[in-house]
Amino acid sequence: MQIERKKSIREQVYNYLKEEIVSGRIEEGSRIVEKEFTLKLNVSRTPLREAIRMLELEGLIEARKKGGVAVPKTTKKDIEEVIKIRIALEKVIFLEIFQKITENDIVKLEKNIVKTDLIIHDEKKFLSVFKYFSQFNKIIYEVANLPRVVSLIDNLNLYLKKFRKISIENKDRRLNAHRDHVKMVEFLKTNRKVEIIDLNKRHLLEAKEFLIKEIELLEK
Repeated sequence: MQIERKKSIREQVYNYLKEEIVSGRIEEGSRIVEKEFTLKLNVSRTPLREAIRMLELEGLIEARKKGGVAVPKTTKKDIEEVIKIRIALEKVIFLEIFQKITENDIVKLEKNIVKTDLIIHDEKKFLSVFKYFSQFNKIIYEVANLPRVVSLIDNLNLYLKKFRKISIENKDRRLNAHRDHVKMVEFLKTNRKVEIIDLNKRHLLEAKEFLIKEIELLEK
């Protein structure tokens, strides 16, 4: 990790550990050993402990009964809870969008769809598809202009980031998600509120079922 002068050491250590955890580079179940990371990051124990405390508050690290801290394993219950909350929050987002969306916003979404179309079947470019899917959501969230709601959604997605990438690697999930995005744009253009909320709910429930199956495979 390269130390930046503009940010506190605690903040840099926090950002580093957070990215390592949500990306899966620090695996679930792994212990966070203070001595190991102070040497690796060339920092003292104080900023490391402060960063660990911040991650504990977010639920990305948990204290162990026998002492020390570790990255908790994602459970089926975690996924069910996250998806349930996202369904509720994104309903708020979509209801707000219909009051604010412009022709220019529709054009942005349609351009995103076209770019995704070009690579959706290319097995080697699934990471680019992931990027375009994230951009699609970002456009939607920016139109809604509900930063507190979006912040809650972003925090929820941290728990599932690793699994979302696994989902994108699966061709059927990738194609289904893309088709849902195409339908969402059409529903936005034709002011079909009920349909888009139902579609998004089904979209998230299908994601939930896929992620639960992935967890079951990891548990075997």
